[in-house]
Amino acid sequence: MFSPIDDATATRMLAAQQHAAAEFERTRDGAPVWGWRGRTIGSRVDGASGLAWLRIQSAPAGQAGGKIWEGTELADQLMPNLAKPALLALHDWEADGVAYRAELTEFVTDPVCSPDPVLRHELELPAEWFDDLRANLAIIAAVDTDRTVISQDYLDRTMPRFLDVAAGRATRAPAWTTAHGDIHFANLTAPNLRLLDLEGFGAAPAGYDAATLYTYSLLAPRTAARVYKAFADILDTSAGRFAQLAIATELLQSCTRGDNLDLRPALERRVQALIGPPLPAR
Repeated sequence: MFSPIDDATATRMLAAQQHAAAEFERTRDGAPVWGWRGRTIGSRVDGASGLAWLRIQSAPAGQAGGKIWEGTELADQLMPNLAKPALLALHDWEADGVAYRAELTEFVTDPVCSPDPVLRHELELPAEWFDDLRANLAIIAAVDTDRTVISQDYLDRTMPRFLDVAAGRATRAPAWTTAHGDIHFANLTAPNLRLLDLEGFGAAPAGYDAATLYTYSLLAPRTAARVYKAFADILDTSAGRFAQLAIATELLQSCTRGDNLDLRPALERRVQALIGPPLPAR
């Protein structure tokens, strides 16, 4: 799970959300939903034109911009046919040395499949839902972009630290494609599919989205098996296996920061299944 949010961050972000709601002539109409370490906050808002979703992101003044900052706006431009909430309005401002961006988007009535990125309960989703997800991921994969979700340099540096692989050839991604970059059940709705939080989309090892959804589902083994079946033609390839090791590396690294600790044993078992048992000491 996400690390706790300190009181100062929570107070500051709630005030920013209130400012943005007033700017859009909206009032908050639901509990806040926090992103990682309070760097984002979102909630349902109401107004004369009906319900919408208001999301705030923040960065130190002078450091605003870049991939995450611009991602929602760019995704709305490049992927108009994707099953995602439409972007309605943007508002940027600075206060007390912090920059903020408010994104007002279409409100999605279907609930997310999980309250947390790590799935901790089984889901019952029909084959048609997975077919729809695959079709939408194909739309993302067809986007031409110089943005990145994860870099080869990161893989070369980090995989040897958390996996039993040597730097070099074993850390080279077999192929690359454009990915959502954060596909887990907290960013997917049902029964009608919508893909949420596209701000981080970019190039990633081929199969990364399927591998991410599967890996985040490991604590719900029946659902994880269903995900694997839906994406077996991807996950059973050399590229798909590499993508699973890539996301496992990221999640194992997050465990060193105190996040996703209950997922760690399942991650270690999956890594061992993919690369085999550790070599004996010499």
